[in-house]
Amino acid sequence: MEELSGLLHEVDSDLLNPKRFAIVSLLYAIGPMSLRELRRTLNLTWGDLDSNIRRLHEKGYVRLWRGLGSGPRILEVKAELTEAGIREYEKLAQQLSAVLRKVEEARKLPANCDQSSPAQASR
Repeated sequence: MEELSGLLHEVDSDLLNPKRFAIVSLLYAIGPMSLRELRRTLNLTWGDLDSNIRRLHEKGYVRLWRGLGSGPRILEVKAELTEAGIREYEKLAQQLSAVLRKVEEARKLPANCDQSSPAQASR
């Protein structure tokens, strides 16, 4: 249990924020996107997108620039993960995998063990 707690404390809480996690996951999977595309794809308000993308930019995970847009917009703001953002996202994926493995191991402990599972504790 202590090992699981230690793993959870190592995880970057900024990337665990659900909206930031969604933004970074999308940029990791698809690559550079306009803020308009991010907002529409993730169904975020402009305020939500702005505050979360700003936080990711401040941490050095996202690079913002003006690029050619599609449609009636000539220029629009685009975002992409930086090298640091890619590294942190991959690190987060490894950390979450380790956490999930520990959770599965804990669930497989014999019932007569000193540690009871959450399901047994609630009975």
